[in-house]
Amino acid sequence: MLQTFIEQLKRIHPVSVGLEQYLEALEIVEIPKHTLLLREGQTEDFAWIIIKGLVRSYYIKDGEEICSRFNQEDQIVLSVVSFYSRNPGYEFVETLEDCTLARIHYDKLQALYQEFPEFNFHARALTEYYFSLSELRLYLLRKQSAEERYRYFIDHYPEWLLRVPLKFIASFLGMQLETLSRVRKKISR
Repeated sequence: MLQTFIEQLKRIHPVSVGLEQYLEALEIVEIPKHTLLLREGQTEDFAWIIIKGLVRSYYIKDGEEICSRFNQEDQIVLSVVSFYSRNPGYEFVETLEDCTLARIHYDKLQALYQEFPEFNFHARALTEYYFSLSELRLYLLRKQSAEERYRYFIDHYPEWLLRVPLKFIASFLGMQLETLSRVRKKISR
């Protein structure tokens, strides 16, 4: 089930037969949509690989949900701060669709790095990729107009327009739903 993800790893660095077998043996779970994988105040124990489905991460500020990420097929989702600090976090992680996920516990991931040193190359490359996405999002939120943010979103994530409710897209782009509606109307002219 993880073949596409493993192929992605092979493009980064060779994957030994042992590592491939280990990854293929990860626990696979079916999770219905609108299920919380993590709640604020819990410690993230798992890194989740999305085989099928869409997941969002968010936090609550002044009673409002603020979307921080969307993750889809062949991506890894976790609450970064909680997972790596081993402390309770501030994020919620929720399935937006019925999902098929592979998961690995933090302790098993640490053992995986020891047993298969080549996996450190994969992890570093994936960390660099996700960090660059985070930096780009910060740039968009700080330096771009609402229209520029939405144009970037539709250029880079057009499939999410069909999969993600507009209220979550607006939150992800750092704007009110009414602002997003105005921007969408302006662009569609």
